[in-house]
Amino acid sequence: MNALIESRDRVNQWMERFGVRFGVYKNGVFNEQLFPFDSIPRVIEKRE
Repeated sequence: MNALIESRDRVNQWMERFGVRFGVYKNGVFNEQLFPFDSIPRVIEKRE
């Protein structure tokens, strides 16, 4: 599991360095944040 955590951290550092970001409007305010990466994919059911 340590390898997954280290891999995730390296990818997140790379994404921060190269500015991989997305923006969200909430209550009329624009917020920009880093795109989060996780080594373990999440399955989201269609109804969700």
